[in-house]
Amino acid sequence: MKRIFAIVFALLAITGASAQISPENCSVEHKDSNWYVTLDYEIDKLPAKDGMLLITHLCNPDTCISSTARHFQGRKYAKQYMKRHGYQPNLHNHGNNQCIIAIPEQYASDTILGVTYCEYNRDNKNISFTLDTMEIVLPPAPPLSCHKVDAAMTIADHIAKEHPYVKNIHQYTPIDESDKNPSETKRIVRYRTGSPLLDVNYMNNAQSIQELMSIINQIIADSTTTVEAVQIVGYTSPEGNEQSNADLGYRRAMALRDHIRAHHHLHDSVFEIANGGRDWQLIYKDIAMLDIPDGDSLIARLQKEPSNTKREIILHNYNNGELYRELSRAAFAKQRGASVSAIYYHNQADSAAVAINEIVNELINNPQPDYHKMAQLLRQYKDDARAINLQGVIDYRRHRLHAAERAFEKAADMGDEQAATNLLIVQREREGAAQ
Repeated sequence: MKRIFAIVFALLAITGASAQISPENCSVEHKDSNWYVTLDYEIDKLPAKDGMLLITHLCNPDTCISSTARHFQGRKYAKQYMKRHGYQPNLHNHGNNQCIIAIPEQYASDTILGVTYCEYNRDNKNISFTLDTMEIVLPPAPPLSCHKVDAAMTIADHIAKEHPYVKNIHQYTPIDESDKNPSETKRIVRYRTGSPLLDVNYMNNAQSIQELMSIINQIIADSTTTVEAVQIVGYTSPEGNEQSNADLGYRRAMALRDHIRAHHHLHDSVFEIANGGRDWQLIYKDIAMLDIPDGDSLIARLQKEPSNTKREIILHNYNNGELYRELSRAAFAKQRGASVSAIYYHNQADSAAVAINEIVNELINNPQPDYHKMAQLLRQYKDDARAINLQGVIDYRRHRLHAAERAFEKAADMGDEQAATNLLIVQREREGAAQ
């Protein structure tokens, strides 16, 4: 605007204009992917020998542009616009009392400031200028879907849906006694009787370890996520002397930790190791599964006994050792293992979501938002479907329908539901206009 007024004063100071012609009417029409701005002039009052040449400049939020081949001060604005956009509005038609300017929709904005210069020639001797400034308002764009967004789900977030032991760091709790014997915890690896050595080929270890390594690898590979803690608990079965194998569960947990570290660069401080000892909750569950006579009474008796040593004696001697032998055959192998009870991860702040929500607030609350500034901010997130959709909304509000449609198509192909809805609105509008 400062540049416009500077031109006004310069012209008036140099020439001392003797007359001013204002457009009587201004109309706007949209067709053939263009906005047509028609300016009607009443020039009957001019002397018959006077001539007139219109040099019309348009200013949108980006820059000022010139609409005719005849430039005065406006030439530099036209060059700036051409350099930036490679486009200059065309003087579609002009006559004695009318000027029609064709503006492709992708270069139009909601409001355009038209600056019209009129040049008068009197007998080719004296030249005077007048200037008229007016505001051209294009019809507002219909509303599109530009709701606020939640932070994008990371790979770890998706994994956590299928694997309950993968958790966000906000859920973190250190290992305590109540965590050491979770009956529903899946044993990641199994161990041979009395052994702390991890044998990849034992039972289903190969498959379980491969799944675990894949999960950790995916989380580490995501640059927006870091592994904060890995909690591992080792367990033993009632086989062997509890006193002599007091740290066997701990050594089994350490063996699994070492195996993970051999394949992933995780610092020692990430790991939390615990000895789960006998998992009595799992033993009770295995006894119930065997459906033996008086099984419920036996479980209740074991639960009331506070001493682990006495529990094992009861279990060994029950029914002359028959139950113990059956458990040894069918269940103890599942209890000799180590479990990753939790993998905690931390997501970086979703800066794209923050920026998008700020822009949405601006679009909702500010009747005259700075579209150019918004578009510049969104360029930082050109690979984010949510940002691409919002760029389409901004293009649409600026009446750049083709650019908006391309943005919605791209974001919809990336799975953004808002963009799919917006694309349908634009396509229906285009089909309606064609009819």
